[in-house]
Amino acid sequence: MSVTTRSLLPPALLAAVLLLPANIYAIGNAVGAGLRFPPLFLYQDTTYGASLIPVWREISYVTSGIIGGRSALSILLWVLGTALLIAAIVYFVANRHEDYEAFRKLLALLVSGGAVAYLLSCVAQYGLTLYGPAGFAVPVGVPLILAVAGYIMTAEEDDKLEEEEEEGGDYGERWKRNNNKSFFTD
Repeated sequence: MSVTTRSLLPPALLAAVLLLPANIYAIGNAVGAGLRFPPLFLYQDTTYGASLIPVWREISYVTSGIIGGRSALSILLWVLGTALLIAAIVYFVANRHEDYEAFRKLLALLVSGGAVAYLLSCVAQYGLTLYGPAGFAVPVGVPLILAVAGYIMTAEEDDKLEEEEEEGGDYGERWKRNNNKSFFTD
């Protein structure tokens, strides 16, 4: 089966999810707040001013030891989630000419793995309730990313149902035309 317009929708949705904030958070006792975007940066506004921090800067903070402990684990999990989402897009592009049925499960697994990594990142920083002494987080992007993964799993099934309905409809119309003779007119 060739790639249909409907099967192009999952990577388009995934690309859109990469542009939306995946996490909204507050630091401590109103020291600051921020938005974390999946692909490359976080926007943070604190009492010291506003910052746009790219992911490579965060990674360098972790590797140099400036950030450690739970915060470092949180950053590394976030980077893992982003890597999984980017891998999903690359995997789709590399296999776009293949049968969608053959690769959609792994694609959905990569996408949902990214969402889980983002959620674990929030849990690592703020605890199981996503609220603690470090502040709180609202992982708004996680349900959206899981919805995209769910759509990827069901998109092919929807395409097959539509194809079957179209084939059945064509066959039914041909049958009606060929067999539209009345029993009493013969």
